[in-house]
Amino acid sequence: MEHITDHLRLLGDENRLRILHALAQEPLTVAELQEVLNLSQSSVSSHLGKLKRSGYLHDLAEGSAHRYRLRDDLATEAAACWQAVRPLSLEHAAVREDRLRLEALRSQRGSSWVERVAGHLHREYAPGRTWEALGHSFLAALDLGDCVDIGAGDGAMIELLLGSCTSLTCVDPSPAMVSAGNQRIQEHGWAGASYCTALAEDLPLKSKHYDSVLFLQSLQYMQNPQKALKQALRILKPGGLLLCLTLEAHRFSDSDRYGHRHQGFTCQQLRSWTSGCQFQRCFALAAENRPPRFTPLLLTARKDS
Repeated sequence: MEHITDHLRLLGDENRLRILHALAQEPLTVAELQEVLNLSQSSVSSHLGKLKRSGYLHDLAEGSAHRYRLRDDLATEAAACWQAVRPLSLEHAAVREDRLRLEALRSQRGSSWVERVAGHLHREYAPGRTWEALGHSFLAALDLGDCVDIGAGDGAMIELLLGSCTSLTCVDPSPAMVSAGNQRIQEHGWAGASYCTALAEDLPLKSKHYDSVLFLQSLQYMQNPQKALKQALRILKPGGLLLCLTLEAHRFSDSDRYGHRHQGFTCQQLRSWTSGCQFQRCFALAAENRPPRFTPLLLTARKDS
């Protein structure tokens, strides 16, 4: 309760509310906020400091200046308070006047939105530019054929994968996961997807039958990952695709809280367990932003003809 009242006191100041409304429209520098709000530099800087310390804003260096923006990952209490206060103050006279001055500022500087976000576009919202949309776009260019997703869980990836598959067989050892996945398939009417309850180390699937086999952050859950990969190669057709997305070896001992049996892997391990494959590629991806900053590891290979 104390944190909530702190947020409400912070947002109880008219000028801080005006700053948030302005930054909700686009990132602005201190000088631009001075012009939009018609306030002194010291006043703007003071309010920005309080809002930043409370988690509402972050700033990006732009030459000798800093451009401030409203965070899109507000903490729960901050987000709830802002969402409650924002519509109540949106049509306040001062906020309306600020919007007019912001429009005038845009006209004066003559810059487009694209030019204003250059250098920090990755932090900005752009309509339709989501990771999910990009994933669908890239997968649409792939032909996974008859595909097996090993360690598929409750089928969260089915919708993303199914458009690139002739058929999709989801494998998981957990009856609860399989039940949830089957329910998801029925609810969406995905005729091309099905489930198989099995261990990855002992797949009840035909040899040399599938065009692609995927491990999407599932290898670290398996008791014997080397045997699981051997099974994957057994069911693949000659020339079939093996794709394994897992975690790079790490020292985070508490990873077992997520059910992991292994603390990641090295490229050397994955290559040795899939030796004999063609076109092996293994590399680390960018580390996650949140602690403990796990690093994803990607292996792709083609089964020998």
